[in-house]
Amino acid sequence: MLRRLCLTSSLLALLGAGCGESDQSREGPSVARETGKAENFALERVSSGLVRPTWVGAAPGDRGALYVLEQPGRVLRVDDEGHKRTILNLRNEVKEGAEQGMLGLAFDPDFARNKRFYVHWSNRAGDTRVAEFTRGRKGRRMLLALKQPEENHNGGQLAFGPDGRLYLGLGDGGGAFDPNRNAQRPERLLGKLVSTDARAPGRPRWRVELTGLRNPWRFSFDAGLNDVWIGDVGQDKVEEVNRVALEPDEPPKNLGWPVYEGTRRLKGKRLDERGELVFPAAQYTHEDGCSITGGVVYRGTRVPQLAGRYVYGDFCSGVLWSLRPEPGRGARDVRREQATVPQLTHIGTDLDGELLLAGANGEIARVVRATR
Repeated sequence: MLRRLCLTSSLLALLGAGCGESDQSREGPSVARETGKAENFALERVSSGLVRPTWVGAAPGDRGALYVLEQPGRVLRVDDEGHKRTILNLRNEVKEGAEQGMLGLAFDPDFARNKRFYVHWSNRAGDTRVAEFTRGRKGRRMLLALKQPEENHNGGQLAFGPDGRLYLGLGDGGGAFDPNRNAQRPERLLGKLVSTDARAPGRPRWRVELTGLRNPWRFSFDAGLNDVWIGDVGQDKVEEVNRVALEPDEPPKNLGWPVYEGTRRLKGKRLDERGELVFPAAQYTHEDGCSITGGVVYRGTRVPQLAGRYVYGDFCSGVLWSLRPEPGRGARDVRREQATVPQLTHIGTDLDGELLLAGANGEIARVVRATR
C-alpha cells in the first residue's frame, strides 16, 4: 500500500496518482514542457447522468451512437437522441472503488461483422480480467486472468494496434515506488504494455511490448507515424507523456520506472538493461495536476487548429494540453488549452476521428471548433 494517504477522494485515486517521498539524485535529458496557452478548441456536452464513465468511443459500423464504459460495471450504447441502452452488465462481478472496476473497452476492428468486443475489469477479488464478448450472445472467452497484489496501479486501457493485435496497459501492481520491482522484471506482465493476437485460436499468449511503466491508465496509437502514446501516472512529483515507436523485431523498450520518474533519477533502484531506455516526450509536475490522462493525436477535420496535435489532460486539475510531435520521437509547442474537463478519465474518438472526453462526474463532451 502507499506510505501515506494523499488523495482523500476515491475518485482522485481512480487514475493512480501516487504519494510518498521521492529521492531525487539527478536529472535526465530535457523534454518538452509547457510554453504557452492556446484556445484551439471548445467543448460541447454530449451526454450526462452517467455513473463514473471511464471510457468513451465508437464501434466500427455503428454511426448512430457512442459507447460508454461505466466504472461500476456496465457498457452502454448512447444513441444520437441521448437514449442509453445497456449492452453488457457485469456489476455482480466487478469490484468497484478507487482504481478498480471496469477499466478498459476495445471493439474488434471487424465489429460491424463479428460483433466482438473486449473488456478489462477488476473481479470481486480485485484481480485483472480481460475477456472477449459478442454482442447479442451469452458467454465469453477469457483472455487474461492476472492476480493483483494491491488495489492500485491496475492500469486500464485496451486498444487494437495498427498490427491488429490487442494491447493492454498494466500497472506495476501497486505500492509506492514499485516495492516488488515488477516493472523492471521482463518475465512479469505487471508494469508493462502487453499484447496478444485476440483472433488466434487456443489459449491467448501475451507478449511484452514495453517495460518500465508505473500505471499506464490511457494510451493510444497514431497509425500515421507508427507510434504509441502513453500517459504514465507518476508517483508524487512528475506526470509523463511517452511516445514510442512500434518495433516488434527489437527487444522491448524500457520507460524507466521505478528507476526514473519522468526524467528524475531515483536512488536505490536497478534498471534492467536488456531494452533501450526511452525518456518522456513531455512531462509536467504536480504543481499542474496529479494524475495524467493520456490522449490522442488528432486526425479529424472539424478543428483545423488541432491537426496533428496530441491532446491530453490531468484527472485532478481538469487541465487539457496539446503538443506538436517532432520529427523522430520528440515533441514541441506544449500549449495549455483554455477548455477544462473536471475529473478527466478518457479521451477517445468517434468514427471520424473527432475527439470525445469523459469525466468521472458523469459527463461526456465533444471537442468542437472554438468561436472567438
